Amino acid sequence: MAALRNMSLFRKTGLVAFCLFGVISSLTSVLTAWTLYGLMTREYVSKGTAIAHSIAGASQEILLNRDAATVQSMIDQYLEIEGVAYVFVTDGEGLVVSHTFVPEFPPMLREVRGQKHETTVTSLEIAHYGRVIDICAPILGGLAGHVHVGMGKELILTYFWKVVFRMQGLLFIIFWVCVGILYMMMRRISRPLGQLTDYARKLAAHDFSATIDIRTRDELAVLGRAMMSMGQELSLLFSEMESEVDKATADLRDHMAYLAAIIDNLADGLLVVDVNGAVSVINPAMREFFGLGETPCKGRSPARLFPEEITSMADRIRRCTDEVLSAEIPLTRGRTGKAVGSSIFAGSPAGQCLGGVLLIRDITREKELDQLKTDFISTVSHELRTPMTSVLGFSKIIRKKLDKTVFPLLTGVGDVEKPINQVRGNMDIIVAEAERLTELINDVLDIARMEAGEIHWRDENVSVVSVLERSKEATRGLWEAKGLAVEVEAADGLPEVRGDRDRLVQVVVNLLSNAVKFTKEGPICCSAALEGEYVRVSVRDNGSGIDPADLRLVFDKFKQVGDTLTGKPEGSGLGLPICRQIVERHGGTIQAESEPGKGSVFSFTLPVVRETVEASREDAEPSRCPVYSGDAAWKGRAAPKVLVVDDDPALIEYLSQVFEEQGFAVCEARNGPEAVAAARSLLPDLITMDIMMPGMDGHQVIDRLRAMPETRDIPILVISALSGTGAGDMALLKPVDDEAVLEAAGTLLRGKACGDACIVLGESGECDLNGLRILCAGEVTFATAEEFWPLVEGGFRGTVFIAAEAVGGVELERLTRLGGVSVILLPPFAEN
Repeated sequence: MAALRNMSLFRKTGLVAFCLFGVISSLTSVLTAWTLYGLMTREYVSKGTAIAHSIAGASQEILLNRDAATVQSMIDQYLEIEGVAYVFVTDGEGLVVSHTFVPEFPPMLREVRGQKHETTVTSLEIAHYGRVIDICAPILGGLAGHVHVGMGKELILTYFWKVVFRMQGLLFIIFWVCVGILYMMMRRISRPLGQLTDYARKLAAHDFSATIDIRTRDELAVLGRAMMSMGQELSLLFSEMESEVDKATADLRDHMAYLAAIIDNLADGLLVVDVNGAVSVINPAMREFFGLGETPCKGRSPARLFPEEITSMADRIRRCTDEVLSAEIPLTRGRTGKAVGSSIFAGSPAGQCLGGVLLIRDITREKELDQLKTDFISTVSHELRTPMTSVLGFSKIIRKKLDKTVFPLLTGVGDVEKPINQVRGNMDIIVAEAERLTELINDVLDIARMEAGEIHWRDENVSVVSVLERSKEATRGLWEAKGLAVEVEAADGLPEVRGDRDRLVQVVVNLLSNAVKFTKEGPICCSAALEGEYVRVSVRDNGSGIDPADLRLVFDKFKQVGDTLTGKPEGSGLGLPICRQIVERHGGTIQAESEPGKGSVFSFTLPVVRETVEASREDAEPSRCPVYSGDAAWKGRAAPKVLVVDDDPALIEYLSQVFEEQGFAVCEARNGPEAVAAARSLLPDLITMDIMMPGMDGHQVIDRLRAMPETRDIPILVISALSGTGAGDMALLKPVDDEAVLEAAGTLLRGKACGDACIVLGESGECDLNGLRILCAGEVTFATAEEFWPLVEGGFRGTVFIAAEAVGGVELERLTRLGGVSVILLPPFAEN
């Protein structure tokens, strides 16, 4: 079959013609011979019938006269006719009267009987005569006998095969003549086909200069011209295509050069790694960031070129993940870089991964500017909050002194009632405006610090219900003053959220304050419910509502609802932006819904805490120390000494007056060295400390005091314009009011007294009590082994002394896990 497939068209055509001609000639010969055989058979039958009837008609009287010799002579004449094999005549009884057989009559013919009134034809095969057609004709209806004429078939077969052989011979000659003619025609046809084939091969080889010359006047000539036209078209198209390819190649080359120029001149460092982690692209900025110079980088592992931070990021981004990595990276010459890396996907995020790309920007200048911004915020905080503390504090003091001391003396004196009311009103306005200005300053600085990332968040597990209750209490003065009610609704079993409790309270307080501000009647509903993985907190009011055009602006900075031309805006316009910053920092969202005339709903979401963080022991167990209850707590005791440290004389004066009114003995220090010296010489019970002071700042002073044994345990209350200082035992943010200062001071002083208490495991007679007084400023309690654990686990805070002899009976590990408890092991009493 393979050889047949590889034959040329000419040979295939010749082979097919040969086969077809052979089949046709054979069938034609067979059909012709068979037809001739049939015709000759019928002719012989007809001839034999005619002979039989002729003999039967002529031999009737002869047979009746029983003249056998005459019959014999008559039938012998018919034997000379071509095809007649035999003739015999039988009488009415079937006896053979005469016949032409020599030497004897074949016995089998005696059994052949004819019909009375019909001529019968029977095929026989007789020895020595072969196949014979026997025609039997009755004589006088069979009464006188029958005439049998045998027509031999061998002559018919001889004629049959003669015709077949002659037909085959003729067809053989015709076949080869046709083959010759067909060969000539195929040669004539195949020549242009070969030319077309060669031309097509040249076109396939992009040889468009070739031509084809077919001079026939048939379809091949038309096909040849069509192919030449097609070749010319292809030549033109290829020329245009090559031109376009050259142009595209040039554009691509220019584009690549353009991209290379961009990458080389990119101010940011660019590093591309392939999926195997090898460096594939690096630009000069990246080399300069890490001092690589002309070091060969392509194909090398980043671990051999870059620090661990870059190596780790490159290894993660080449793993084809969807995450975007970001980190600050130390650069050479003390610079800092911001690195952002991600994986590279061809086409789409689900396409083929090509590795990862890392972009590094030198943010040294930004960090410096950020530090400048931080310094600016610190300076502004200090320079605004410090005088505001004096302004607001002295205003309150003046108002208090006027109400308590001056105005009662003028009661009933002439026409002073009206001036007194005016002065009282003016003082209220001064205090209110100072508080409003303080709030504005706090808002401005809050949002500035949030945007600068300067806020120190104190995240913990927070109960949303407690946040709502605390916010409700914080705004009680506002809604009670307008005769409104605030309803808190929370779903049962509400999970905790993770966040800064004070900041979350700030959000709810802000929303409640706004609701109170725009509501005239009806309750304000504050609710919390679980929505999937979030807790949704909503504040709903029945106020005037917000126009849809203004609704989208309420979370923008300094945007306030209402007509600022016809009505004075209330607030700084920063409350809601601060709320949004706080909520988004906690991973939630905040939105507002409102309809004019039907009120507003402000709601925000917070993600739920799934893993409950065990609260610290200090949080779980409230201090058993006494709670501050006003100046009455200090009656009967020696006046505590308070050292006020601040570089602002006005603030020193304000704090001095606040403490002196409560019976404290106040001493002052205007800078760090004075504070250290005063603390060492006076050993005050409490120190209020400013942080931003010229020369030695508050941090340095606190470090010095903590380093000295005599001042190490003095509680320090930091009062600063900076938030999140982390210094001292407690901190208040300027501006402060007298109540907050006294509350903090009382807490610290009581904590000191509580912390100075001691428990001694043993009997009082076994230890030098005077020696313990050096270490225990508070109460000293002696306890037996049975009394010891209930005391220390009942909220005790202080120092536990254990004699060496009693150590074996105490679970020291259990004891050291208690918060606020220090353990001192005493040597044997006999040696003490």
